Amino acid sequence: MTDLSLVESLRVQEQQWNARRLVRSLYVGWFKRVCAALSEVPGRSIELGSGIGTLPRTCPRVEPTDVEPTPWTSEIVDAEGLCYADASLANLVLVDVFHHLARPGRFFDGAVRVLVPGGRVVILDPYCSPVSTRAYRRFHHERTDLSAGAFEDDASIAEQPLASNQARATLTFFRHLDEFASRWPALQMIHRERLAMLAYPLSGGFTGTKLVPDRVGLALARAERGLGFLDGFLAFRCLVVLQRAPLAAPETHDLDPELPEGE
Repeated sequence: MTDLSLVESLRVQEQQWNARRLVRSLYVGWFKRVCAALSEVPGRSIELGSGIGTLPRTCPRVEPTDVEPTPWTSEIVDAEGLCYADASLANLVLVDVFHHLARPGRFFDGAVRVLVPGGRVVILDPYCSPVSTRAYRRFHHERTDLSAGAFEDDASIAEQPLASNQARATLTFFRHLDEFASRWPALQMIHRERLAMLAYPLSGGFTGTKLVPDRVGLALARAERGLGFLDGFLAFRCLVVLQRAPLAAPETHDLDPELPEGE
């Protein structure tokens, strides 16, 4: 799919979305979690890299954008060069987008600038557990490189919109979280979870072979709720929520107290 243009790839994805009921159901469930994680502070909620525009159908307050004009949105926004005014947005949402960013530092710097205090970045992205890493590398066309730098620019991703490293969220928010916190203290981690342990991989995703009937997949999705102790070993996805910290108060310096008269 990476040899196709963005719009051509998205049209293929739309066909797969319409054809794969189990995948749709799983994503709608994740979309509901994304929507529940949004901040209620005043301001617009922007989805970056909206693709075929499925998230706003579940969460209408989110406005779709993409890096190029597409049939699903006309608002063009580059996640690495956010075009919004300072302290103007309530939420930035990235569904299956973070691992496509060639320069994540530029995105984080921009998020700090455009989010109002209390605003949030909500990211749903692949997670690399021992099981999913092997599966991604063997069965999925996107690159999965856990040896890559967590925060460094990646020239190979910059070459085209659909190039990626599926390990990016795992590296940034799990393996190197302390470094992330020290580099961007204004973006505070308030929630992270690993999910999609059974039903998603067995669904085949958008491009793989479906291994279970829809009803079995949906039952497995319900069963996963009691298997959180296995998420570090089995998870294929993660949900991360960052909150913009309050603006630092300006430093104040007390004036020297007046000396009593005569001194």
